[in-house]
Amino acid sequence: MTKIKLNEKSEEILIKNREYELDPTEEYIIDLEYELDYQLAIIQSFNIMGPAPAIKNYHAWLKQNKFSVELPNPTNEFVASFYGVRPLWKTAYSQGIVVRAINEDDYYIVMECSRENKGYKYTKIILTLGGCM
Repeated sequence: MTKIKLNEKSEEILIKNREYELDPTEEYIIDLEYELDYQLAIIQSFNIMGPAPAIKNYHAWLKQNKFSVELPNPTNEFVASFYGVRPLWKTAYSQGIVVRAINEDDYYIVMECSRENKGYKYTKIILTLGGCM
């Protein structure tokens, strides 16, 4: 397992201008307490600037997998099978990966935005701040 801090931009991604920094086949763990303030700021920016275009990718994934878009309800059991295996989705705008919080059994869906997202380039957003159900 690899411990990461979600929005610390690596020089490598900025220099090489790669599509995505995170590898969905890696088992990432995060310190949710450390991430929370920054994630709340991102969500507040959605209210001001509007959400990243990539949020449509998440909504499409929810619908495709028969989860609610109005009240997203993916389960730990469902997303656990993706953890460190493959992305939930991957498009030109975003990829969805599963991470786990340190010392918790909860999984979280993280949307990593590509450079195509004006205002949110390379931003990593926890879409399930309360974890998966």
